[in-house]
Amino acid sequence: MGIARRNSDLGSLKSGWGQALEAVVRHPVDLFTLLPLGELAIAGARLGDLARLEPYLREGRSLLNRLGDPPLWSVPLHWSGLHAAILTDEPAVAEDRVAALLAAAGHSRYAAVVAAAAESWVEVLRGAVDPVRVEAAARGLHDTGLWWDGARLAGQAAIRTADRRAMTTLLECARALQGRPAGVDGGHRPTAGEGTAQVTDAIAGPAQPGLSDREYEVAELVLAGLTYREIGDRLFISAKTVEHHVARMRNRLNCANRAELLALLRTVVADRASNTAGQPWPRRSAR
Repeated sequence: MGIARRNSDLGSLKSGWGQALEAVVRHPVDLFTLLPLGELAIAGARLGDLARLEPYLREGRSLLNRLGDPPLWSVPLHWSGLHAAILTDEPAVAEDRVAALLAAAGHSRYAAVVAAAAESWVEVLRGAVDPVRVEAAARGLHDTGLWWDGARLAGQAAIRTADRRAMTTLLECARALQGRPAGVDGGHRPTAGEGTAQVTDAIAGPAQPGLSDREYEVAELVLAGLTYREIGDRLFISAKTVEHHVARMRNRLNCANRAELLALLRTVVADRASNTAGQPWPRRSAR
C-alpha cells in the first residue's frame, strides 16, 4: 500500500485496501502495529475511507496515552496523522499533529527533523513559502531516510510559490532528492508524440508556477498509465489537447524530458485533495 501510494497508483491502492483492512481487524493493536497503521491512515485518507480505520487509530493513540506518549513510538504516528489530515483537508487536525511533533522535537534527531518539516509543510499549505527553510526541511527528511517525503515537500512548495527563482530552486531540490538530477534522461527515448510536445514547449511561453485544475486532471490520468487518446475520451477533449496540456506542464515545471515530468508529477499530484487542494489554508487562529 505504501509503494502504491508513493507511485500514485490509485488502482493498486483500491484493490489492496480491503485486504489491508482485513489484516488490521485480525491483528490486535500494539506498539508494533503503529507504523503500518500510520501508513494505512494516509492510504485511507487518499481513498476517502479513513473512517473505517479510525477505531484502530483511536485504540493506538489510547495505548500511547497510557504509556505516557513515548516519543519513540508516537512521533511516527503523529507524522502519518499530519499527512492524513492534509489529504482530508483538516487544518485544525494538522495543527494538532504539528504541535505534538514540536513538543517531542527534543527527543531525537529524527523527531527534530520531522517536527521542522511538519511546521514548514503547514506553512507551505498556507501559501507562505520560504525556499531556504523548505529546502533545509526537505533535505533533513531525505537524510533521515524519508527521501520521498523530502522530495514531495520541495515539490509542493515549488507549485505554491509565485517566485520564479524559488520555484526553480525547489524543483531542482525535488529532483535531487528523488535521485534524478536535472538533465539526466535515464535512457528514455522520446516517442513521436513527445517530439511534438517538445515543439509545443518552445512556443508555450515562459514557465509559470502551479498547475490548473484541468492540468491536475490530465496529470492524474497520465500517472495512471492512460494514453493521450484514453485521457481525451475520459475528459471529453481531443488527444491533441491532452498532448498540449502535457507539454505545458513540462514547461511550467521546467522538466527536461517526459521521465522527469512523471517523477515530479508523482510528487506534486499525490496528495492533492479532490476539491480544495492548491487553495491556501487559513492562518492559525489566535488562542
